[in-house]
Amino acid sequence: MPRGRPRLSLLEAALLLCIVGTGLAVFIPTFMSRVKTNKIIEASELLQELSDRAAAYYGTSWGGGLRRCLPPGAGPTPTEPTIEPDAVDFFAATARGHDNWKALGFQPDRAIRYSYRYMPSEAGCDLGGEGKDGPVTFRAEGDLEGDGVRSRFERQALPTLDGTLQPIDGLHVHQRVE
Repeated sequence: MPRGRPRLSLLEAALLLCIVGTGLAVFIPTFMSRVKTNKIIEASELLQELSDRAAAYYGTSWGGGLRRCLPPGAGPTPTEPTIEPDAVDFFAATARGHDNWKALGFQPDRAIRYSYRYMPSEAGCDLGGEGKDGPVTFRAEGDLEGDGVRSRFERQALPTLDGTLQPIDGLHVHQRVE
């Protein structure tokens, strides 16, 4: 046998292949899980931001001398969710309810996959209390895999007389990862 570069024996090659295969078997599912988690984190974070902005608006707004105001609904913006993140201008004249997005100050600072909605049961001023006003709903819908099945994330809050939007139950999720 000529001397020179050392060669792998059949046993060493098989062992190397087993080690690489095991590493990939562990890495790929973890990686795919991480990708899905990153996709759904967007909806949770931005719905919390939207809820916080609506609560701030409700607690500080005045309309004709009346407190506790909410603008009319807005969205879905964008009209259809995307598989890949896309930059969307919620304040653009083409965005549904763009004036209401502006009133709330809601403009995501990153590209998004989901379509967002703000849906108050009642809009206007002097809201809250006595159970007369229904909840404010904040919704994100997305089709993360492009298969026509949509994930839906929702938060709700009730207007109160003390000028707060009282959260109801936290985040509701339907078809988290389709």
